[in-house]
Amino acid sequence: MSKELLDKYFKGQCSPEEKLAVGKFLQETNNLPEYLLDKNEWDGVTAAHISSEKTEEMFAAVKKQIQPHVYKLGWIKKVSVAAVIFALLGIGLWKVNQNSTDFTPVNIQVQSPAKTASIYWKSIVNYTDYSQEIKLPDNSIVKIYPGGELKYTLPFGKDKRELYMKGKSFFQVTKDKVHPFVVYANGISTTALGTSFTITALEKGKFIKVQLHTGKVWVKNIDSARQMMHFSKILLPGNELVYNLKLNNVRVSDSRIEIKQDNKIKELNFTQASLTDVFARLEEHYKVKIKYRADDLKEMSFTGSLKLTTSIDTILEEIAELNKLKQTKTNDGYLISK
Repeated sequence: MSKELLDKYFKGQCSPEEKLAVGKFLQETNNLPEYLLDKNEWDGVTAAHISSEKTEEMFAAVKKQIQPHVYKLGWIKKVSVAAVIFALLGIGLWKVNQNSTDFTPVNIQVQSPAKTASIYWKSIVNYTDYSQEIKLPDNSIVKIYPGGELKYTLPFGKDKRELYMKGKSFFQVTKDKVHPFVVYANGISTTALGTSFTITALEKGKFIKVQLHTGKVWVKNIDSARQMMHFSKILLPGNELVYNLKLNNVRVSDSRIEIKQDNKIKELNFTQASLTDVFARLEEHYKVKIKYRADDLKEMSFTGSLKLTTSIDTILEEIAELNKLKQTKTNDGYLISK
């Protein structure tokens, strides 16, 4: 029997199995380990007597060990009570001074953290076959043609009026000299203070066109990454700017003037004219037949000038591209279709 197991037994730490083993050992053995007493020896041990002087000495030693903790706890209680009293006195004095006529409060300014305005993008895409008219927060009117897209930030017009567009859109701008109206389209910016104009900038088109109807606009290139030709033009009413992406050149013409020579019209001018009317004028001048389905041209219009010295092929190609139509040459003329 090990000493460790016997120690556990007398300390009451044995498992039930260990208790049975140790109990059986103690009952059956007569030769106990030297460090254990048998029952007769245990019964023969008499109680030890301690003198009163020794008892007082032991009590004093124990008291000496626990006394500092008693004093420390009492000191903490006293300090806590004093702190509460001083706090109450401070509040009372503040109340008295607040009611006094001689009291001058200190002007403490608390700066609240600066609030950053949230900016949200709003995007409008015309998925229909008809033009859609929307009103911007500044009451400007935008007419988005089929397939066109318009994006701007909210709040709109508080600090600036900037829009990003694809396709073709007509703008009727509310006048505001403090906040210029800027439209970005395919690397070109058009800035207006209060006017109406039409921008055509198809995503895969060969040219970008800005047509001014009223007022004044400033058109310039802003995309240096694509090595665009540098230009900065002020357009007046009736002016039309065309930037050719393929040839990298810009042309400005005046659509207000109809040049006549030998009683023949050299230029046709249109303002929001339906394509059926445009094709009718072209058929009359070029003596060709232009076929189309009326439903394919519904809600489509044209604004600008057509130089009649230009071939009919070029004119129809430009009109078809602006309106995402197809141009096919036939035996007796041309076919315009979707």
